[in-house]
Amino acid sequence: MIGKLLRDFFGIIRVAGPARALQWAGAVAVTMPAALKTRNLLAADKAMGTGPFVARHGTAKARLVGEQAFSGLREIWVREVYSRDGFLKIPDNGLVVDLGANMGNFSAMALASNPTARVIAVEPGARNVAKFNATMAANGFADRAQLCRAFVGIFSPQQISDVATDPSYTDAERLSEPDFIARYGIDRIAFLKCDIEGSEYFLLDPQSRLLDMADRIGIEVHAFGGDVKAFLAEVERRGFTLDTVIWDGDDCIALASRN
Repeated sequence: MIGKLLRDFFGIIRVAGPARALQWAGAVAVTMPAALKTRNLLAADKAMGTGPFVARHGTAKARLVGEQAFSGLREIWVREVYSRDGFLKIPDNGLVVDLGANMGNFSAMALASNPTARVIAVEPGARNVAKFNATMAANGFADRAQLCRAFVGIFSPQQISDVATDPSYTDAERLSEPDFIARYGIDRIAFLKCDIEGSEYFLLDPQSRLLDMADRIGIEVHAFGGDVKAFLAEVERRGFTLDTVIWDGDDCIALASRN
């Protein structure tokens, strides 16, 4: 944990400035008992409040707002899970599809990286949808971001559990991939980001079109949803080169670009 703490601390200096990094270090010290118990730093992130937090990545700059916004700042902006080594490249007028948009931290980075980029974001949780809309409004991105409140693709055990236990998911629409594509008129995707808790395996269905439309992908692949190595092999078979694979135990985040 010490190594991660130091990497995050210096990354926060780079992304949000030294004052924010020192503030977060103080929050970590205060919440250390919780961190040792849970083996994560979410309590420290929560103690940072709701922002706004100004985040920078290369030429991209955005304001992140809402409860646990600082967790997104650390994962998306500091740890660069979808953007390391300059991987997040969006051409002019390029379309980003954000499956599992959560509160919009990645969508904000994508929109900030190119002022002509557009985002179609999919997020079923009502609380996250409210945070997403607040983030887009805080940055003036609302006219370039469309939000689809739905589950797209197959239902994973995690999503079944979410619907059963969290009221914010219970009335979300269930949308097939063909209906999603038709509703938004999607024919080409500059960057497909996916973090949908085990449902990502629907992308490998022979009838699925989203991978075939995408030029670049950043996909979180969960071992509880299927065979991670088989998923990566199929991505390569579908015409992608795996640029980076970030492993976290048996799970990974795969960054790949079309050959």
